[in-house]
Amino acid sequence: MDFRYDTDHTDFRSSLRGLLREAAPLPRVRELAAAGAHDAPLWARLCGEMDLAALHAPTQYGGAGATVTETAIAFEELGRGLIPVPLLATTCTIEAVLRMGDADQRRRLLPGLLTGERIGSFAAAGPGAADPSSATVLAAHTGGRTVVSGECSPVLHGSAADLFVVPARVDDALGLYVVAADSPGVAVEALPSFDSTRPVARLTLTDAPAEALAAASPDGVERVLDIARLLLAAEMLGGAEACLALSVDYACTRRQFDRQIGSFQAVKHACAEMLIEIDATRVAVMFAAMSAADPDELAIAAPLVKAQAADTFTLCAGSAIQVHGGIAFTWEHDLHLYYRRAKTTEALFGSSTAHRALLADRAGL
Repeated sequence: MDFRYDTDHTDFRSSLRGLLREAAPLPRVRELAAAGAHDAPLWARLCGEMDLAALHAPTQYGGAGATVTETAIAFEELGRGLIPVPLLATTCTIEAVLRMGDADQRRRLLPGLLTGERIGSFAAAGPGAADPSSATVLAAHTGGRTVVSGECSPVLHGSAADLFVVPARVDDALGLYVVAADSPGVAVEALPSFDSTRPVARLTLTDAPAEALAAASPDGVERVLDIARLLLAAEMLGGAEACLALSVDYACTRRQFDRQIGSFQAVKHACAEMLIEIDATRVAVMFAAMSAADPDELAIAAPLVKAQAADTFTLCAGSAIQVHGGIAFTWEHDLHLYYRRAKTTEALFGSSTAHRALLADRAGL
């Protein structure tokens, strides 16, 4: 396999970056973050003009028929601008329905999600989501219907979601259940988020009616999580690149002792270290995205690239703050938004330590 981006990939990236630069500059992102909301008009444009939610879904269900590579490029560009749209939450929901729903469930559930008219959320952002013993929701079959009860937290974009895919335990097995947000017994409470550009919520279910995905299994849940890990890594790569760009720009314009601070060795070394880690992470993300069609390759690449990208983004966000000096510690500067995103994405679906342990376990080490 030739692991390189082709002309179509480059053109897609350029078009998306131009749209985001025009429609979602950082002042707009800060405005929405302060309100704890996602950018609904931009979400409609991204789904309508760029097919972002539908990129790697099959055309038979209304998808664009592209690959995970295109989706990873989209996540990288959204991460670069901290774009506050529910793409990760909805993509995980779509992936769950595609992988574990039957033909009827795919026909009913996917169209609205793929067009962006409905927002989905996969209610499993913590470690151990595929482990039945870690499930915080219980499923029961009573009176000819299935109900779920329990609590999930944090749920990405939970307050905006129209439906949830919830891991729940029945006996000693794990299943995935689709729950409509407007169903009786469903309560959603917005929670404070360290990353205000990505709202989270607490989902409380009390005998809420649910529909089981027909082919749900721990292996299927892990496949969904692996795609989420890969796409998060791409997003973190974009954020790290933005931190480096901000640092280089500041180092070339800020003067101290009648010299640009970029001429100081310590600043040069900080930027060089960021660049080295970003280049390594970019290669890892590219390999993981282009290998995603092979479940065995993805099982190894996903936890590896999630851990590496998390470490790279955290390093770059911290180093960028040091390059900027005192101004970076103010609320008015944008760098704190990148640092907050770095720390929250580092913890999503498990820490870097947890992902390296998962990698070792899968590799039989």
